[in-house]
Formats: sequence, C-alpha cells, structure tokens
Amino acid sequence: MTVLILNGCTTLGSGKSEQVQQVDQPTEQEETVATRSFEGDTLFELLLAEFAGKRNRADVALGKYLKQAHETRDPQVVERATFIARYLGAHQATLDASMLWSEIEPQNPAPRELAAIELIRFGKLDEAMAQIDLLMANGGRMNFEYLLQAARSSNQETRQAILLKLTEYTKTINDDKLWYAKGSLEAMSGMHEQAIKDYDRALKITPSYGSAILARAQSMIAMNQHDEAMKYLAKQTSLWPENKRLGVAYARYLMQQNQLVAAQQQFYRLSRNFPLDGDLVLSLALLSWENKQTEEAKQYFNQLLDMGHRTDEANIYLARIARSEEDFELASLHFQQVTAGPHYALARIQYALMQEEQGNIEAALQTLDQAMATMPAEKSKFTLAKSEVLNSVNRTADAIAVLDQGLQDAPEDTNLLYTRAMLKEQLDDFAGMEEDLRQVLDLQPNNSAALNALGYTFADRNQRLNEAWELIERAYNLNPSDPAIIDSMGWIKYRMGETQVALDFLRKAYEAFDDQEIAAHLGEVLWVTGQQKEAAIIWRNALDKNPESKILKEVMDRFLPPTP
Repeated sequence: MTVLILNGCTTLGSGKSEQVQQVDQPTEQEETVATRSFEGDTLFELLLAEFAGKRNRADVALGKYLKQAHETRDPQVVERATFIARYLGAHQATLDASMLWSEIEPQNPAPRELAAIELIRFGKLDEAMAQIDLLMANGGRMNFEYLLQAARSSNQETRQAILLKLTEYTKTINDDKLWYAKGSLEAMSGMHEQAIKDYDRALKITPSYGSAILARAQSMIAMNQHDEAMKYLAKQTSLWPENKRLGVAYARYLMQQNQLVAAQQQFYRLSRNFPLDGDLVLSLALLSWENKQTEEAKQYFNQLLDMGHRTDEANIYLARIARSEEDFELASLHFQQVTAGPHYALARIQYALMQEEQGNIEAALQTLDQAMATMPAEKSKFTLAKSEVLNSVNRTADAIAVLDQGLQDAPEDTNLLYTRAMLKEQLDDFAGMEEDLRQVLDLQPNNSAALNALGYTFADRNQRLNEAWELIERAYNLNPSDPAIIDSMGWIKYRMGETQVALDFLRKAYEAFDDQEIAAHLGEVLWVTGQQKEAAIIWRNALDKNPESKILKEVMDRFLPPTP
C-alpha cells in the first residue's frame, strides 16, 4: 500500500506567529512527493494524522508524525513532523525532529538550521554552533535573522558568546543578515556605535534591507540623535517607497514624536502605493480624526466600509462623528451596524448613552437588555451601563437594584461592587458602601481606587482619621500620579491639622486636574490659612466652568460673605 506524504511548510521563521500553510493540504504551487510503500499500521497512523490536521488538530497530527518519524526514519515523514512541531511552537519536539532529520539527511541544510535555532533556545550554544559549522561546511547558508530571533530570548552571557561567533564568521563571510544580526546583538548590549557600522555593512550589500534601516534608526535614537534619525528615516522611505514596513515604521515614529500632520502625510503616501491595504486607510482615518479633519475622516472610514475592512471600527467612528454633528439618526444607524464581536459592547453602550442624552431612557435600557441577550459574556459591562443610565436621571435605587441582579451572577465582580458602593454613598448608605468596598479589597487588596474611596469617605466625614490616612497612603503608594488620590492626601492632611502639607498636595492635584472638587478643597485650605483672595479666585473660576456644582456652592456659602 502507498500514501502521499504532503509537503509541510518549507519556510523557516519564528514559529506560530508567522503565516504558515495548514497542515492538511498543500498550496497549488506545491508538488506532492513521490509515493512510497508503508506497512499497514504506518499507513493508518499517517492517514489519521492527515485527518487530524484537516480538522485543525495539529497537536494530534504532531504526535502521530513524531512516532512514525522515529519508527520509519523516512525523510519526508520526519520533515513533516519537524514543521508541524515548529508551527505549534513545540520547541522540544522541533529540536528532536530536526536532529533526527539531519541524522537521516546530513547534507540537507534545513534541519541543521532549525536545530541550531532550537539549541540556542535551550542554552546549548556549543551544540548550536556545531550545527551551524556543519551547515556552512556543506555549502549551506544560515539565515542569521533566525539565529538572532533565538538569541533575543537568551541571557546576556549566551548573547555575548553568539556575538563572538558571528564576529568570527564575518572574517570569511560577507552576508547582509550576518552583519545585521551582529549589529543587533551589539545594540542589545548598548554598543550602538559599532552596531551602526555593522548595519551599514549590511546595507552596503542590500541597500533596501528594511530591518537594518529600522535598527540603524533605533540605535541613533538610543544615542539621542533623534533629529538625525528622523531625517535618515525620511530619506530611506523616499528611496524605498515599495517597502511598506519601513514606511509604516517611519509614520509611527512621527506619531510618537507627536508630529501627527507629518504622520498623516506619510500614511497618505503609503496608501497611494498600496491602495488596497485597509490598515493604511484605517491609520489615515484615525489620524484625520485626531487632527480634527472631520470630512477627511468620514471619507476614509466610509472607504473602509466600501472595502469591507475593519467595518465595526469604521461604524463606531462614523457614529461618533454623526453624534458630534447631532445627526442622531445617522449615528444610530452606524452604531447598529456593529456586529457581535470585540467591538459590539462598546458600540451598544455608546448607543445607549446617546439615547440617554436625548432623554430616551427606556430606549436606552432596552438597547442594553437586547445587547445583553446577544452577548451574555459581556453582561457585566451592560449592567454597569444600565446603572449609569438610571443614575443619570436620579433613579439611584433602581441603579443599585440592577447592580444587585448583576452581582447575583458575578458575586466577585469588583467593578460592579465598586460602582454599587459609590451609588450607596449617594444615598448616604455609608455602612453599605463600606461593606462593598471592603469586599473589593478582600478580592483585590491593592485596588487603589477602592482604598482611596474608603479612606476619602472617612476623611470627608472627619471620622476614623488614622484609618483613613492608612488607606489613602496605601493608595498613594500604589498610584502616586492619580490626581484624585493626591487630592485625598491633601484632604486627610488638612483634617489632621497639617495644613501646609495639605496645601502642597492640593496644589499638585489641582495642577494635574482642574476639577471642581479639588478646587473646593484647595480653596478651603487656602482660606483657613489666610489666603482668602486666592481661594475666592479659584472658587469663582471653577464655578464659571461648573455653574451647577453643589460642592463649590456649599464651600463658597460657608466662607464667602453673601453678595448684597
């Protein structure tokens, strides 16, 4: 009996992250290998393996192929086993199979290259280099980029040993990937000047070598040569406009430098060269949105709809634009076009909040109920949104009831517990609030928001101040840049009589976040320390921005003389 052993993926790479052929069938360009005879049991196992691959059970296929590889020592079976193992990222199996393969076909460079990569992963450097030496002695050519990939996950000692070996190779081999790998290892050790020289050696061989161009720019940036690096990338992208990866990287560097207009122009140039690339169109759409170029953004998002690419994201942004233009009918249409998937919850919640803003409370609640039925896995998110809609119209008790129901299904959902605690505080149910926050902290002892909320509530009520200080200090140590927590630090210090320390914290909080509550606190401490004029200015400025603020009106009524 005979069986056709189909070719596996013959392109070496980094494993599961690469685009590889399915295990079950070859592409049209592949040729089937000549048939050969197998024993009945072997044939049956190989057929089972192929059927497993056809059913996306590559793990089962691998087990059977590995077994038959050792039993038959057939080169095609061993090759198949090797590439299935590599596709699955099964490093030990890849090493075992590739070593068996190189034993069976000692003149074949492919298994030695794979074996060298896996040996480096396992820290067996001498054995890896022996495989590379044998590979090159037999006229093979090592792809040193793959060696570099394995080296990235190694320790510094191993990388240094690999670097020494690559340096030795450069004496007899002039290979662009070799120079690039050597430069990259040097860059990992902070040797950027030498790395740039080696990248230039690689680029002398292959001037359009995108990885080397990008690595050279990264080393320039690491040496604080930011302007030179940007000029270098600008020149290289103009020289090699067909290199999309290089062009996209340059555009992203521009975005990191907050040069959004220049980044937008770069993406525009790329989109002209690659008009069918939907991701480039999406980047243009998002940059137009960021640059407040609404009409251009709409054009690109609609282009994505026409292309059928990233349509859910496009519909969400088109809905937001329509909502900002008060075209609520169009916004509703786009929100409802978002399909069940990763963007569905966001779209439905934003749709419901838009309905709530228009006063359609029952419609908003219905939208969220329907969404919950469609995607029950996102029930907690929809429950939170329902409570927000109800609380917005002062139906706080109903909002709490919704959260109660949600917590029956997810009793340890800290978001639901925290939100219910904040709503209970609005109803002056301090005991209920504390109970929920204590439960949050039992589940997440380092939840800075819960620590701060509980500590601030004690401080605001001027109760249990020592405990309040401990809670707020813990929150601050966990998240020292949060303006709300900085405000709490100032407020508890004020309650404890340390007014100057309190002022320092409150000024810092107000500079970070111009918030009405922080303004109220800062003004109060300024007033009691004799700085009434500054306090009044801060309060009035804050009230101009928040004319309905209850906390500002309350503190101003307590301290400012009534206007005649």
